[in-house]
Amino acid sequence: MSEIEQFDSRRKATLRATAKNYVPAIACAFIPLLCYFVVRPFAEIGISDDWSYIKTTQVLAQTGHILYNGWATAMLGWQLYFGELFIKVLGFSFTVVRFSTVIEAMATAFLLQRTFVRAGINSWNATLATMTFILSPLCLPLEFTFMSDISGVLSIVVCLYMCLRALQAENERSAMLWIGVAALLNAISGTARQIAWLGVLVMVPSTLWLLRRNRRVLVVGCLACIIGASIVIVSMHWFARQAYSIPQPLIPSRIDLSSMKRAVAFGLRSSGQLALLALPVLLMFAGTLRSWNRRMAAILLAGFCCFVVPGIALALARLMHVQFVFFVADDFQIVLAFKRLNAIAVQATHLSIASDGLQMLLTGAVALGLLSLVTCSFAARLYRHEPQQSATEISWQKLGFLLGPFSLAYIGFLAPGAMRGEFDDRYLVPLFAILLLVLARYYQQRVRANLPTACVLLIAIFGVFSVTAAHDMFAMYRGYVSAISQLLSTGASATSISGPLEFEGWTEIEKIGYVNDPRIRFPKGAWVPPPARSLPADCNDDFLDWTPAIKPVYAIVGDPTACGSQLALPPVTYTTWIAPHINSIYTVRLPATAPD
Repeated sequence: MSEIEQFDSRRKATLRATAKNYVPAIACAFIPLLCYFVVRPFAEIGISDDWSYIKTTQVLAQTGHILYNGWATAMLGWQLYFGELFIKVLGFSFTVVRFSTVIEAMATAFLLQRTFVRAGINSWNATLATMTFILSPLCLPLEFTFMSDISGVLSIVVCLYMCLRALQAENERSAMLWIGVAALLNAISGTARQIAWLGVLVMVPSTLWLLRRNRRVLVVGCLACIIGASIVIVSMHWFARQAYSIPQPLIPSRIDLSSMKRAVAFGLRSSGQLALLALPVLLMFAGTLRSWNRRMAAILLAGFCCFVVPGIALALARLMHVQFVFFVADDFQIVLAFKRLNAIAVQATHLSIASDGLQMLLTGAVALGLLSLVTCSFAARLYRHEPQQSATEISWQKLGFLLGPFSLAYIGFLAPGAMRGEFDDRYLVPLFAILLLVLARYYQQRVRANLPTACVLLIAIFGVFSVTAAHDMFAMYRGYVSAISQLLSTGASATSISGPLEFEGWTEIEKIGYVNDPRIRFPKGAWVPPPARSLPADCNDDFLDWTPAIKPVYAIVGDPTACGSQLALPPVTYTTWIAPHINSIYTVRLPATAPD
């Protein structure tokens, strides 16, 4: 065999090996697409806040200009142009715009698996950690909406991946390329969700500190960070001057005991929720209890006395009006994904599996996982792995310096919103990915080389629920669409319909051009005092103050006894996978004194 043939043979073998390494990441990338066809997330109505974002995308496709509408606090940026691309190709519909997020979720899954591998996690564990993330009840519903959370986490994952590549680069030129692109790309991609800019502002500088001995890499990286920070400043200045944009203050206007209590409560809830969502990996540490010794048993008993017992006492006392069980969270936050579907209210769906017994079972599992994790630190290492290859080698110290400042900064930016009571569980998505990275790598180094098959089983259980709950959420919204269409076919106007919130917001923008939010600063005088309107006590709609164009005559409700219980039309039924399987949405006529 000639030298050319030998070289060609080695090149093909290398390509085959490289392609084989990417197969798990490709498989992870197709999970959101597979779930998409199972969930069937088709509903021509807004979901959570995406009605505002979709409207801005529609206007962008029609006029070529970004026009906010008095609701979005996120800049949206490149996400709008990506959604516009789908409108240009396939035409406008809510479903078409939302499908762009599915593509983003696929890219996130692929890059997250590769990032975990680059962080020193073997392919099997990286794949399971990625599946835990993608199939979690926290992330899966967001993958089928046009919210900015998936766009934001994609920006962060890309930045983290490139920073790892810079740290592991074999030569100076590669390191300069990776760190420079990381800074510039994060500055651009962070326009979708401003908090993602912590990549260029915190993560990239942390990486440069680790690379500070290489002067050329340091100089190039600093220049890229300066350019990136300039893009951030210019973008923020531009956003602040846009008509009907909503500023988000970084410092709460009032800091007192009440706001501090809210922040602490949200912190405890969030910690518990992250532990719950990471349960498929976290609970695997319970396997270390097989090697108990007196020291480990004492640690476990101390943890039980310090956390579980006081947690039960706090639950009875309802400290700060929060029902603490362990330290996980209150009655709607402890299994938040199982009850509220990630801040997307499923008002007409009764999730019968979210019983008190299940809550206690999950709380106990989280407590066992956390205490096992602590005791694992004091146990002898059960598995001593072979040294990592140089391409993926990164120490805990470097990893901590890369992720620690970013995580602290991220939590710091969430704190003001928590003090104001403005906190959604979807804000935890980036922290969830970081937690899974740390848990999977620690398990691999301290317990076993590979996560056991029990992890796969738990991932499947969480995934099945996530898919089921997301399916039922969209089934409910399709029911809303049918009920609204039925009422409109009788000659009623859109402005005469109260509920759901997403329909009211879309109608307000269609009629007035923006939502009547008192936080609007530009143009001056945009906000107007809402007209006085009265609804029955059991039919309160706080959103009416934001939608003065709505003159409610009818209400779309899930309870036939609500709003005066004067049924105007036959109920619309829809089917869910979670019991009760047959659900109804009712159209009621409001009392004559309700409208102006």
